[in-house]
This record gives sequence, structure tokens and C-alpha cells, in this order.
Amino acid sequence: MRMWWIATVLFVGFSSSSIAAEQDYRLCTVGGYFSGTHDKFLSGLAAHIAEKKKIFGNPICNAAWENAFRIGEKLYKTGRVQDQAEGEIIHQAAAFSSKVYDAISARIDF
Repeated sequence: MRMWWIATVLFVGFSSSSIAAEQDYRLCTVGGYFSGTHDKFLSGLAAHIAEKKKIFGNPICNAAWENAFRIGEKLYKTGRVQDQAEGEIIHQAAAFSSKVYDAISARIDF
């Protein structure tokens, strides 16, 4: 039931032309995931970028954040991925993390 509700919210949100791009909501997903894994740096960075894009705190972002938080929390505790949807969120989080660390390391002259 919960997944149906989230899918409905996402469908309504993405079908509106005034709503942010799907890629913007990935920030909410990765931020929630990192929040669930207790990574304050990456979670805070994703929230900061989402806030700048003016999507942080809207219903679609909140739903994505909460869903990904549960997945991150579960993975933090068990270390296991249970289905393809969880794997996709973890993949998005890993891509975000890689981009952040690539950007930081490119500026370090060490």
C-alpha cells in the first residue's frame, strides 16, 4: 500500500510541468539514503543542493527522502540489499558520492 501511495505521488508530481525535473528528486533520494546510513556530510550536501533547487520539503521530495532513509537504515543495520529498487537507490547514492569526491579531489593539489 505504501509503495502504491509513493508511486501515485511521484506520478502526479512528474506529470506536472511546473514540478522540478526527475533528476532533481534524486537529490532527495540520495539525501535520505545517506541520512539513513548516518552519513551527515553527504546527506547534508544533498539537502543543501535540494534546498537551492527549491524542492527540499515538498511532498514528493519528502516521500523520496523517507523511502530512501528506510532503505539506508536497513542496509546500515543488515548490510544486505533485498530487491532491485533498493539496489537502484544504492547505485544513485554511490554515483552521487563519487561525483562529490571527484570534485573535491580534483581541487586538492597534494
